[in-house]
Amino acid sequence: MTRRYEVAGEEPFEIEHLLLDVNGTLTDRGYLLAGVRERIGALRAELDVRLLSADTFGTLEELGRELGVETTRIQTGMEKGDLARGLGGESCAAIGNGRNDAEMLAEVRLGIVVLGPEGLSPQALSAARVMCPSIAVALDLLADPKALEATLRR
Repeated sequence: MTRRYEVAGEEPFEIEHLLLDVNGTLTDRGYLLAGVRERIGALRAELDVRLLSADTFGTLEELGRELGVETTRIQTGMEKGDLARGLGGESCAAIGNGRNDAEMLAEVRLGIVVLGPEGLSPQALSAARVMCPSIAVALDLLADPKALEATLRR
């Protein structure tokens, strides 16, 4: 399963894995934000979607079951970066908002940072290629290659 993207001025690329931070990105204090379930359900048909979290609110496993995706409990940003490298960062997209997401966002082919209910760290912002005002907008960009191209073209 992959999703192909073509951006003017770049070589076409394919994304196989989507790595998602949970707290402050997909959820607000452990509860899914509006529209996340449906959007991830659609992307899951083409991408290996994984939730990564320190599980601050104890909802990681439940969210994984609800969304039908793999979950990984991860404590540090270094661990998130290591996971991205291990999967082959060039075949990954990642979405996050926190300081501990910066290394993961820098390691992947397509790092997207969102301004979520926990705010946005400057480290994550500087590591990402794209900034979105919400997780819904970020997931919609991944689902629409033309919209993403409009954001990334030179």
